[in-house]
Amino acid sequence: MDRTHLTVTLSVMPEARIIAAFKQYNAAPWQTATKEEAVQWLVDHVMLGGVTVDQIKALPLDYPSLKQAVDNRQADTAAAAAGALAGKAHDAAVDALEKADRLAADLSKSKAQLTRIERKLSDLSSVDTDSVKVAVAAAVAAEFAPFKQAVVAAGAQAVVGSMSDVRCEDFKTALEVFGVDVRDTKGKQMTVSIWNDPSAPAVDPDFIWTEGILKHLLLSDRTGENVWFGGEKGTGKSETARQFAARTGRGYVRINFHKHTSAEEYLGATGLKNGETVFEPRDFLMAYTSPSTVILLDEVTNADAGELAPLNGFLEPMAAVSFGGREWARAAGVLVFAADNTFGSGDDTGRYTGTRQQNVALVDRFSRLVPFTFLPQAQEVEAICKRTGCNRDVAEHTHAAIRVARQRVADGDIIDAPSIRSVMAFIRALSVLDVNEAWETAIVSRQPSESHAMLRGIFVSQINPSYLLDNL
Repeated sequence: MDRTHLTVTLSVMPEARIIAAFKQYNAAPWQTATKEEAVQWLVDHVMLGGVTVDQIKALPLDYPSLKQAVDNRQADTAAAAAGALAGKAHDAAVDALEKADRLAADLSKSKAQLTRIERKLSDLSSVDTDSVKVAVAAAVAAEFAPFKQAVVAAGAQAVVGSMSDVRCEDFKTALEVFGVDVRDTKGKQMTVSIWNDPSAPAVDPDFIWTEGILKHLLLSDRTGENVWFGGEKGTGKSETARQFAARTGRGYVRINFHKHTSAEEYLGATGLKNGETVFEPRDFLMAYTSPSTVILLDEVTNADAGELAPLNGFLEPMAAVSFGGREWARAAGVLVFAADNTFGSGDDTGRYTGTRQQNVALVDRFSRLVPFTFLPQAQEVEAICKRTGCNRDVAEHTHAAIRVARQRVADGDIIDAPSIRSVMAFIRALSVLDVNEAWETAIVSRQPSESHAMLRGIFVSQINPSYLLDNL
């Protein structure tokens, strides 16, 4: 049998038999030997005649030796696995300790931050938050003023308005905002939206609000409807719109109309700018696209009805009007009020010369026509005192003369009665001018010449100069 054939014959025998033969015929075997090593040793000895294949086949299997070898191999494998696990456990323990150190450091920093925050909160507990709000609002308004002037000078209100962060921030009751408890027909307190426009006009703390007018303003705030204010001059139409904007944090734009007012003047016109033909929007469109703005179309009946016709589309609910090459949509919270002395009907009495009857299509765009009347006597006297700083005796004495003038208007003896603004101007003038001159310049000269004689007669019969001077 050649060596190769012999090697194959021994290699296919059970390992236990090969190990038994190796141990049987090897006088000094090494402590451990694999099957392959034992096979090579036995092949050498068979070739030398020291043992035969049949003798090897006749030997009993050496299971104990095989088991020991297997156990040794398992032990070695287990030891290696245990070593690997130990190494991993060590690495995991090191990572855990490092993470614990980092967590402890982070907790220490967090504790320090919490301590500082607690200290700051303790310091803030005594701060007057209302004062802070007032101071912040004043600071913002002061910082905003130069920017606002630059925007207006550049005619960029519409662009800036579309980019601004002006928004409705709250809803408050009329009692909270105006000091008047206004309720709807179901007895529920009416609320008004509060905006954050930094260009809102200043609040006049002495302005007197009435429930009747406020209901219309609050309703429009809720629905977005346009409202027409009508009534005698001096009844507070313009100032009501301004102070509503002031109290609710809205922008305010007052557009004064006259007989020469054109649509281009208040809406805009196409012209050359830097060599290019562009449409430049004017006051109405810039305000119309600025969120929250209150727009007052003041003395609107002075304008020609044809020049006001383009307004019709803009006054529609949810309007989006194409004008000047682009589409214009009413911004959120924009309210449009109109004010005149005739409710759009024009004047044939001569008292409001220059006013014109307006197209019914324009007037119809206003949901309600609200009559403004003079305040009750007590409230007008209160307003005079607050606005001029005079005592009640002076206010009541002067107001009595104005009531006589109003009666003369009703009787047709004079064209118009002095407004409350004129009364306040008269009282303020008393600190410098004598009583006769103050009356002449603040009351008489403001009225048509046909009324001068009657107004001077009212002065003689109703005004006591010595009484006024003694009570200033």
